[in-house]
Amino acid sequence: MALSKSIKVEPEIVNKTQCDHNYACLSKKTVCNAELYLDRDVLLLMCRDKRSCAFRKPYLGLSICTCPVNRASFRLN
Repeated sequence: MALSKSIKVEPEIVNKTQCDHNYACLSKKTVCNAELYLDRDVLLLMCRDKRSCAFRKPYLGLSICTCPVNRASFRLN
């Protein structure tokens, strides 16, 4: 089953998440450039941007997106 990004995210998740980029991942502009990354049968979101973000975390030399809104847009929550 291939996962694709959706701009439909539960309002509760959006309301609980403070975003410095005005939820750009939910617009068609897609400022948050993330892609799915499979690590030992676990799907993660890998950040492709170099911009600062409170949800960007280091992982094995990569940057992983931990944003609940962006994760929900990929149906990973």
